[in-house]
Amino acid sequence: QSAHRAGLRSFIRYGWRWSWRVAAFATVFNVVSTGLAAYRDKTTISNFAAAGAFTGALFRMHLGLQGLVGGIMFGTAFGVPAGGLLMAMYGLAGETLQEKRSRERRELYEQKLAEWQSRLSMTEILGQTESNAQGRPEMERAREL
Repeated sequence: QSAHRAGLRSFIRYGWRWSWRVAAFATVFNVVSTGLAAYRDKTTISNFAAAGAFTGALFRMHLGLQGLVGGIMFGTAFGVPAGGLLMAMYGLAGETLQEKRSRERRELYEQKLAEWQSRLSMTEILGQTESNAQGRPEMERAREL
């Protein structure tokens, strides 16, 4: 029980030092991997490997060239399994984020196209009505509308 209390005290006392580092590491990793996926318009393991390598290098570059290379190796070694796990979860879900995004984009385009075509047909109908009504008296035009 005393060991448990000592561990809890040290976690409370020193936990914030690790928490911001872990949060910053996860944020940089996700920003890079998401940016690569958006730029390339596909999700691959190489995106996660590159994100891990970049993040590892960023967090170890203050140790010199040796630390930079070590950070690249460490980041790549942990980025590949993390990416594989995420891609497996996408596969189990049945639809990747890119497939979902492209499907939603296509549906929105089709909806806007249908709306545009209906407005265009309405304009044509109004143009025909106006051309038919030019030769008639005002009362007849008002009844038709």
